[in-house]
Amino acid sequence: MRKEAVAYWDSVAARSEVDAQDAVLAGFRTKREFDDSGRVDAAHLVLPFVSSSDAVLDLGCGLGRLTKWTSPACRDVLAVDISTEMLRRARVNLAGFKNVRFRRLPRSLRIPTPDRSIDFLLYYHVSEHLEREDNLKILKEIKRCLRRTGRALVEMSLYDHPDNRREFLKWARLGSDEGVGVRSRFYTEEEARMMLSLAGLHPQLRLYVPGKFVVVVTPRGQDLLGAMPLVRIAPAELRRE
Repeated sequence: MRKEAVAYWDSVAARSEVDAQDAVLAGFRTKREFDDSGRVDAAHLVLPFVSSSDAVLDLGCGLGRLTKWTSPACRDVLAVDISTEMLRRARVNLAGFKNVRFRRLPRSLRIPTPDRSIDFLLYYHVSEHLEREDNLKILKEIKRCLRRTGRALVEMSLYDHPDNRREFLKWARLGSDEGVGVRSRFYTEEEARMMLSLAGLHPQLRLYVPGKFVVVVTPRGQDLLGAMPLVRIAPAELRRE
């Protein structure tokens, strides 16, 4: 991962909690609204797939927006982020959560956990900040980390949503040297599926989130759990990054 991207996340988190919050997920006026968005997202996207005995990994945890609501439902959470400053703020925000551990993700993108040690891995609102090659590295790391019976929630942003097309055109106009840390990267659905296939991850369930390809995946080689349904989430309850 480019050092400029890491420096961006460290710098924005070092400025203030408000700046860090807005960089993680824009559009919230108060910390309470930001926290509530984590509660709603966790209820739809995480908690249905987590049990009390699970070891969970929140990859790109940021300020702990989803970790906060996930940790009471599982055995423990490993909260991982590329930014030391984001992790510092997350530790403060989650000081009372005794089953949460924090680790920094190195620029090599090698996730700091042993092979086949994770029951559920959360990779949400992260891939759009990564170059495609780095996204593939992360997806391969996700497969390495998952137990044979493990699952992961994976999200990639899609070109076919009008807001995402406008964002893409904005960055095309500004150029690749602008906004290294926060510039959005988008996929077609076919490309998103191909990335999962290259990483050896198998989609089992599609969750409907406007403008996003959101799936629960398992390591390749397992039988399909059933026809992959769409689970609809009310757009009013979601905020776009």
